[in-house]
Amino acid sequence: MPQPPTTRYLAHETIKAVPFAAQKTSRSVALAAAGVLFAEFDVGEKITDPNSLLAGAAPVSPSGLQPQIAIGPFLDALWFSDQTGRIDVNYAVDASCAYFTMFQVLVAANIGGNISGLRVTGRFVQITYTNTSAVNAVVEFGVYIRST
Repeated sequence: MPQPPTTRYLAHETIKAVPFAAQKTSRSVALAAAGVLFAEFDVGEKITDPNSLLAGAAPVSPSGLQPQIAIGPFLDALWFSDQTGRIDVNYAVDASCAYFTMFQVLVAANIGGNISGLRVTGRFVQITYTNTSAVNAVVEFGVYIRST
């Protein structure tokens, strides 16, 4: 194409998006009564202009871990448990913000469940599995953040 362009349309290239996925999984975990499994992701750090992010640390988490870097915006989760439980999905707007529960899912004993294609609307997302039974549970729990 001549420079500067002689037409009012600019040439463009075909761009192929490269899918991305991040996951946090737990297999056959013996989870005590009231025990909790965590999966936390930062879906904004690598794709957002750093000048538009708030200064500060990641939201305080009971797990004590830093959120795993991921590129969203879709969240999937899958679980199996031999006891009753609860899934909480929490979002935080940005750094130095608190997690807020967006919704909860009750887990039935011996029946698998899933969340598929939930759109993550905050920068941080935290998914927790809580054993709500009075006895130990054997749990398989996976959370996946994907771009497509």
